[in-house]
Amino acid sequence: MGEWTLSNFLGILFLLMIMQVIGTHLQGNQYRKSVSKLHKLGNVGIGAERNKIAGGNIVIIACKSDGTITGGEEMRGLTIFTTFKEIEGIIGKNICDLKTEYKSDEKRYKAHIQAIEALENRLNGSENLCEH
Repeated sequence: MGEWTLSNFLGILFLLMIMQVIGTHLQGNQYRKSVSKLHKLGNVGIGAERNKIAGGNIVIIACKSDGTITGGEEMRGLTIFTTFKEIEGIIGKNICDLKTEYKSDEKRYKAHIQAIEALENRLNGSENLCEH
């Protein structure tokens, strides 16, 4: 095997950068498709969290104007290969009930809570739908 040269190193670095650009573009397309798909199901709230160790996540939740959840998807992970997946068990729940459920583990569900609060703001303006 030959010696590693600076041009070999730069070539590999360039290829990795191209892969990153392509992956970012694909994730952007996936994000737009998920938002569009869920928007057809009702009002949409989006939340995001960044974590350097465990990766970040993006949560998209849709609901009717009465607060009943009609769909939700989440992208979680570190790599460019992560995809949006359906959030299981939330369809049919009320956003206020789900927010209460998520508040029990606020650190884990930070992006979910952000998405629900975005929905609250969209449905009620400045009023907080879930505050009693």
